[in-house]
Amino acid sequence: MKLELQHDESKFLIRLADTSVILGQRLAEMCSCGPFLEEDMALSNISLDLFGRAEELYKLICKIEGADYTPDDLVYRRNEREYYNIKLVEQPNEDFAWVIARQFFHDLYAETLFGQLTTSSNAELAGLAVKVLKEIKYSHMHAADWMDRLGLGTEESNHRLQYAVDHLRKYIVEIFDFDDLDRRFIADTASLETTWRNAVSAKLQACNIEEKEIVTPSIRDFRDGYHSEHMGNLLSIMQYLPRAYPDAKW
Repeated sequence: MKLELQHDESKFLIRLADTSVILGQRLAEMCSCGPFLEEDMALSNISLDLFGRAEELYKLICKIEGADYTPDDLVYRRNEREYYNIKLVEQPNEDFAWVIARQFFHDLYAETLFGQLTTSSNAELAGLAVKVLKEIKYSHMHAADWMDRLGLGTEESNHRLQYAVDHLRKYIVEIFDFDDLDRRFIADTASLETTWRNAVSAKLQACNIEEKEIVTPSIRDFRDGYHSEHMGNLLSIMQYLPRAYPDAKW
């Protein structure tokens, strides 16, 4: 399908929905790949929370647009350039340290953002934000605990976490390059960035990870539908069955 959203609120919300569904897909890939059974279950539950969050946001978009398409259409029948998730969440699961660092960076951003959305003029969005904040805070605590365990664990675990942080921080810069749409629907963009940077700096120092200078990749902004080389492969896996059997009833 060719997505042409008509309302600014929908254009803003689809960034949040796409970010949630793509991160949910990455975490789903970790099922049976965690360091032990309980961690498999934890990551799977966080993945389900992200899918549920995305679905509710897609439903809200469909309602705002008064469209005849469904959340499933939005997830499975759009191409790479029609997705608007932050590039951070599409980065692959190189190892467990990457999974944790990516989740920690995302959850700090999401917790502050959805905290601001609890006062949205859209009552449905405000109510959804209140609900999902509980899930985000759990995920944030989970990731923060693992940041400590990896950073302060063995020399090998510290090295792997440092490598993950060095790579993934490159995809943070674009998140805070806010445009007019962000400023319209996010109450305080400056506070969002300041809160994230201060919390990350404090955590990296606490878990013995160096905060190195960032070299930003020369990829155009996710707000224009541009992605890293990993996004197309992710979608080819996630969308295979619905595209191969478009009339199937699940």
